[in-house]
Amino acid sequence: MSYDALTFSAVVITVVITVVIILVSRSNANNERKMRLLAKHLTMLESNEEALQLCKEIHEKYPDLCVGLDYTFSESKDGVKIDQWKSHLPKP
Repeated sequence: MSYDALTFSAVVITVVITVVIILVSRSNANNERKMRLLAKHLTMLESNEEALQLCKEIHEKYPDLCVGLDYTFSESKDGVKIDQWKSHLPKP
């Protein structure tokens, strides 16, 4: 079975377009997840003074880190604590 150049080109272009669409949709889903996480943490910072103070202390030590992306907080009855530390820098 032999294919001419036009058929081969059409198949390659279709595969490339499909891969690009899949990658863009995955990127959009990841960006949306990050935005929801950021919004959750910003809401917590607005309503919880302890979380805001902890965020300020981390920002003084590591100004390039972003709450919700590089680290996350969790609230409990004992107060606010760092839930996940995703940065390569040492956890304070």
